[in-house]
Amino acid sequence: MENPFSVEKTVRPTFLTVLCILTFVGSGWGLINNLFQLVMFTPERLVAQIQQITNMAGAEAQPSWVSSIMSSSLEVLQTTIMHGKAIYSLSALCAVISLIGAFMMYKLKRNGFYLYAIAQIGQLFILPIYSGWNSVVLISMAMSGFLALVFIILYGLNYSKLKY
Repeated sequence: MENPFSVEKTVRPTFLTVLCILTFVGSGWGLINNLFQLVMFTPERLVAQIQQITNMAGAEAQPSWVSSIMSSSLEVLQTTIMHGKAIYSLSALCAVISLIGAFMMYKLKRNGFYLYAIAQIGQLFILPIYSGWNSVVLISMAMSGFLALVFIILYGLNYSKLKY
């Protein structure tokens, strides 16, 4: 005879647990890194990087695609000098939202999936908003976007296991 007072406990899939742990590590590291960058932000450090890239560019004749990437890198660094605090703050905020979403999915809450997806997609557009669309930004977006898309798809595979 079954116990009528027993509550059926839902079990979190192992795959979802692994994804959440990977997100805790990745987004946690992103949060720590962005907070560190925010606290330690000094334009002088970026000016030194700009001088280093400028010296590399003038050292020898290089193919046009290399000089294009170097000039795009200079644009990104100059933008970071002007808007560094905003860029690092927004990136840290996206990392926090991503962590909250992953924690909610760890607790099998469906809204966590939406928070996570919004944070990952939003984080992709922080740098283009401030730096514009140059080759370095596009390469960075492509690499980060690919990883974000993979994780969103993998979380989506577990979407049916999440509850309202």
